[in-house]
Order: sequence, then structure tokens, then C-alpha cells
Amino acid sequence: MSGRAATISTRNTSRSRHQGLWRLVILLVMLLILGGYVSPIMKYIDRSEQIESERAATEELRSEFDMLQAEKVHLQRNDYIEQVARRDLGLVRPGEQPYVVKDLDQGAGENKAAAAVEEKAEPEGSEAGSILDGFPLHGP
Repeated sequence: MSGRAATISTRNTSRSRHQGLWRLVILLVMLLILGGYVSPIMKYIDRSEQIESERAATEELRSEFDMLQAEKVHLQRNDYIEQVARRDLGLVRPGEQPYVVKDLDQGAGENKAAAAVEEKAEPEGSEAGSILDGFPLHGP
């Protein structure tokens, strides 16, 4: 029986080596399959982050666009255009008389030629007339 036991023992050793080798091969195949899924998953995560950042940038640009549209509407209003024309360009309507006030503080960084406008048809005793009485007036 000792010869037969040695043969069975050799077969068991040979089978366990083959089983270990097959287990290793199956493990490597499973790792390769799993590795094939990792790369697309990583790309998906990267793309998702990129999409989110693009969405945030788009939202910021939409907000800026809305703000610029509101500013455009404001800048196209006639009362604002008139205000800027009076302040920066010295606009005087018919029936108004322009006055230039000199010797103002020039360090404030404001417009050097400030124009005060008084309407000709101003009621007597009005507050505007009494304020301007102390300034030297230079007619056109």
C-alpha cells in the first residue's frame, strides 16, 4: 500500500498545483476585467466635474448678461441721457440760462466746469433764485 499511497499523494499534489494555477489565472482575468471598468469610471467622474464647472461658468455668464441687459435699458432711458448730457456736455434746454460756477475745489476729481441751470420763468421768491443771488453771473 505504500506505493499506492505515494501515487495518490503525488496526484493530490499535482491537482493542488493545477488548482492553484487556475485560481491565479482566474484572479488575473478578473483583475483585468475590473481594470477595464476603472478607466471609464474615472473618465466619467472627470467629465462630470468638468460639466459641473462649465455649468457654474455658464450661470455666472448668464448673470453678467442679465446685469448688462439691465444696464443697457437704463442707459437708453431719456432721463438718464439728459442727465449725462447736462452734467458732462453742458446741455441747456431752450428757456434755460446756463451759469458757470468758478473756483470750486478742483481736487475732488469732479467735472471742472460745473454748470448751474436756472430757468428764466422762475417764480419770484423761490429758493433757487436766492441761492444763486450770491454768485457772479456770466450771461451768454
